[in-house]
Amino acid sequence: MAIEEAGASLLTVHGRCKEHNKHRVGSANYDMIRKIKQALRIPVIANGGISTFEDVERSLELTGCDGVMSSESILEYPALFDPTRTYDMDELMMEYLDLYEQYPGEADLKCLRSHMFKFLHTGLSKHTDIRDVLNKSKGFEPLKEVAVLMKERRKDETPQEKIGWYYRHWKGMGIDREVTKTYSLEAWNE
Repeated sequence: MAIEEAGASLLTVHGRCKEHNKHRVGSANYDMIRKIKQALRIPVIANGGISTFEDVERSLELTGCDGVMSSESILEYPALFDPTRTYDMDELMMEYLDLYEQYPGEADLKCLRSHMFKFLHTGLSKHTDIRDVLNKSKGFEPLKEVAVLMKERRKDETPQEKIGWYYRHWKGMGIDREVTKTYSLEAWNE
């Protein structure tokens, strides 16, 4: 293929076309990704429709790709690629804030706030007063205070109860999560 001949050493294939965006997003076309992988000698990374570790495994199996990438769902649950346990979102949020402090200048506060809304979605839906504070917070310390307050309020909740942004995103678009597991060319063309 031309991209490989031009010197590409790796290719990530999203598995959707430009029309499959926002409200029309659905399953990735794993049949097409598999065909691309088979046509190339360079590593190919599959992307699209990855929201659980089971999706990662299914994608690798169906495409034969060398790896899998996730975007939106990893914003909800950064531990997506570790199936050994369910991580606590409040603990992950605190770790993220520690990394933000440790590596200043790597991301701006607007990006940090946006990630906080996703990491803490289920808590912010329930504790709207904290959501309002997060929305108005200026500066790193007030944002960190929001995370500390959320962690305290949710101390008795299980890690599973704290996950929910990405799945809510799919449901909000009227997409049946089970339908998104259909990765055939027929589903792609519907």
